[in-house]
Amino acid sequence: MKGHIHSTESFGTVDGPGIRFVIFFQGCPMRCLYCHNPDTWSVGGGREVTTDELLAENESVKEVMRGGGLTCTG
Repeated sequence: MKGHIHSTESFGTVDGPGIRFVIFFQGCPMRCLYCHNPDTWSVGGGREVTTDELLAENESVKEVMRGGGLTCTG
């Protein structure tokens, strides 16, 4: 499976409890007035990534994610 990803953050501390791996998806149609990530709105942007690539990237930093986990957002 593939998806368009705007970016990832290896050591996120504001998108959930603990230290987290954060995946920012690309192509949100919601256009929320107070969106924190309006740069993720365009449908054609970002990079195409497979789930295996994302899981491998997450696995490479998993050891330091104390009390955290994975956050998927836009």
